[in-house]
Amino acid sequence: MEKNTSLSRNYHNLTSHYNVYFNGNESYKKGIERAGNAIRNDYTRVLNLFLYEDESVHGAVNADMQRAIDKATKVITFHSITAKPKVKAGDQSPKQKAFFEKKEFNKWVDDSYMLMGKAYMYQGEYFLAVETFKHVLVTFPAEEIRFLALTWLARAYIMTGEMREAERILSSLSTESGFPDDYLKAYHTTWADYYMKTESYQRSAEHLEQALQAKRVSKDEKIRFTYILAQLYEKSGQNELALDRYRRVTRFNPPYEMAFNARVSMAEVYESGSGDSQELKKLLTKMLRDSKNKEYKDQIYFALGNIAFKEGERDKAIEYYQLSVSSSVQNHYQKGFSSLTLAEIFYEQPDYILSAAYYDSAVSFLNRDYPGYNNLTSLSASLGGLVRNVNTFELEDSLQMLAALPEEQRLSIIDGIIEQVKKEEQEAREAEQQAMQDRAYNQSMLYGNNPLGSGGAEQGGAWYFYNLNAKSFGQPEFRMKWGDRTLEDNWRRKNKQTISGTARSEGTAEDTISGEGAPRILDNKSREYYLVNVPLTDSAMEQSHLRLEDALYNMGLIYKDNLLDYRESVSAFEELLTRYPAGRYAASAMYHLHELYNILQQPDMAGTYKARLLSEYPDTHQSKLLNNPNYIRELEEEEQKVVRFYEGVYNRYQQGDYQGVITDATRAIEQYGGDPLVPKFKYIRALAVGAVSGKEEMKTEMDSLIAQHPGVEESERAREIVDYLYETFPVIREAEEARVAEEIYSVYAPEATHYFLIALDGRENLNQVNFDLLNYNLDHFNQYNLEIEKMDFSSAYDLLVVREFNNAAAAGRYLQVIAENSEQILAGIPPSQYRMMIISEENFEILTGQREINPYDLFYKKHYQNPEE
Repeated sequence: MEKNTSLSRNYHNLTSHYNVYFNGNESYKKGIERAGNAIRNDYTRVLNLFLYEDESVHGAVNADMQRAIDKATKVITFHSITAKPKVKAGDQSPKQKAFFEKKEFNKWVDDSYMLMGKAYMYQGEYFLAVETFKHVLVTFPAEEIRFLALTWLARAYIMTGEMREAERILSSLSTESGFPDDYLKAYHTTWADYYMKTESYQRSAEHLEQALQAKRVSKDEKIRFTYILAQLYEKSGQNELALDRYRRVTRFNPPYEMAFNARVSMAEVYESGSGDSQELKKLLTKMLRDSKNKEYKDQIYFALGNIAFKEGERDKAIEYYQLSVSSSVQNHYQKGFSSLTLAEIFYEQPDYILSAAYYDSAVSFLNRDYPGYNNLTSLSASLGGLVRNVNTFELEDSLQMLAALPEEQRLSIIDGIIEQVKKEEQEAREAEQQAMQDRAYNQSMLYGNNPLGSGGAEQGGAWYFYNLNAKSFGQPEFRMKWGDRTLEDNWRRKNKQTISGTARSEGTAEDTISGEGAPRILDNKSREYYLVNVPLTDSAMEQSHLRLEDALYNMGLIYKDNLLDYRESVSAFEELLTRYPAGRYAASAMYHLHELYNILQQPDMAGTYKARLLSEYPDTHQSKLLNNPNYIRELEEEEQKVVRFYEGVYNRYQQGDYQGVITDATRAIEQYGGDPLVPKFKYIRALAVGAVSGKEEMKTEMDSLIAQHPGVEESERAREIVDYLYETFPVIREAEEARVAEEIYSVYAPEATHYFLIALDGRENLNQVNFDLLNYNLDHFNQYNLEIEKMDFSSAYDLLVVREFNNAAAAGRYLQVIAENSEQILAGIPPSQYRMMIISEENFEILTGQREINPYDLFYKKHYQNPEE
């Protein structure tokens, strides 16, 4: 161990400082400079006080910070002096005593530990930083640097989420005497960061104000801290102070992006009546004309919208917000936030159609970590459901209206629509040409005149009466941006799974008119396009009424339970009862109206619907619920009784009492026919039947369960068992194949016209067999005028079809002759490579549709080869 002398101390201090620590500190400062260039500020949130908080910085500065750590380590490793100096004889002063009690005698070692800890912070290694700062406190408890170490330890705890520890340290420092002025900036900014993280924005602002008054605040720090201070005042509702601090930022000559955002934010904190309106609008309008702000126009329009909204100019604000949405190209957050603002405005109006469209856009563009994102998604889904049902209602109502008109009048209306479509398409083309000539950014979206949306007509878009609903949006900017679209889930996205046509999925204008040939897209300038969905038959009209009835009921529920718009809900349910007074939802609608009028404090109307419900539908759940306050509890008790009964049956099964299981499960199925537990009873009964009567009977029970309860868990488990039985036991497989064959070919008609078939293995020479059979027929059956047809039947078989015979007997005699002469007709082909059979004309049509030979082969063997079986 090296001696601790004045000379050695001077040597190591000098070498540490100028030869090692200096280089490490320079790397640290270079890393901070690099961090400032690398950081990507998110101006939609309060900026981070410290650059190391941005994860993107860690990689950018890693090399610089690692070099700083290496240099600090070198100081600690090669220049640390821990040996005690030689104590001189005689009394020692307090200062001398303190000196001899030190653990470290190189004054740059503590700085090196601090440098190492801070470098770890910029690398994102917060736990290593915690340990390093703790070491400084343990090793240098009496040194002034402990104040700085405690401050940085609090910062590290904030980054690791240990907020209580951070607060404890900072609170203890606030009571410390002799806190160095040089560390006040670090102290107050750490408090400010703590309060920011705990959303105490006012207290954070107070500390940041003090940090700005501290020593050694650089110009970059002054700009950043002032901007954050403005954001904190804005967060705490102190808009005048926020406006003042944003204005200060613009005077500091900050980077362009920060200056731009400060000016935009000035408009956001502007308060009506403050006198700054005209100045701000002039500034923002000037910014719009600046080419450097091309990609920021969405933010500028949004700021102008905020000013207009605060001044009570709602329509102008909406226009600006819509311009913000339409001009947003790369800034997804702004597009989402502007859409959300519009969605909230239209929701409050309320205009649920427009609100739904903008909510859908908002949840598409905002990040999932946006505050309240899940609630936005839920509301968007509710509005989307409402819009789909409103569209269905309006479509079916319009279609029924058209169907009720005399044909001449109906066609006249459609001809008028076609003329309007032609006119609008021409206007759209002219508007597009004008837009292409307009060089100003995004003006094509703002001043075009295309009510149907560009390209919508050519692509077989929404049917005209459906678009009446879209036309009611009444916002040309919205139409020019998005087109006239069906408001549905993901209406904005490209990769929807269905093409948007009319409101229903079946029978759209893009469907084929006949079942023959390739699908044909209808021309929206033809009568056929509009007539395709008009319900002109009784069955079509019945289906239209069912869809309209469903839509009204769903509208009532969504208004009531999701949107809490009770008056609109009342309107929907009353319209439902007016149109369908004895319909499927009549009892439920009356019950909801009773509840709604109670909520609206109209007891007379609530009583009217209660009396009507009890009178017209006394045996429904709704009536029983109104008559018996304990009805729900009694239902739950009944459900528990079924559960307990099932538990008893299950226990019997575990004990091996299979016959008892069959008996009790059968009784439960009969007694609780509509209960959700019935599939469980059927499943356990099937297992018990298998144990008592064998696999075939169990499979029959399982098949019944699958058919009667598709989609439930027990059906899926039953299907797995059936599949296992089918693959494992040939007898069951054969029985199942025979059953399927009987289902497919259910008609055995020996007196009907029949054909003769040869199913030939696809690897054999079909042309040769066809030639040989043709020659044989010419020689032996020429008088019967038999025709032979070749068919590419499936990947495994080709077919030769000989037609036709008056009945099965005649076809059978022909088969017998061909079979007896097969060596001549099918020369060189093993019997295993072909099958001969006869088939009725009707079953042949089924066979060519199925394209599978095995099921018919089983049917043939049972009914033709072995009819006695």
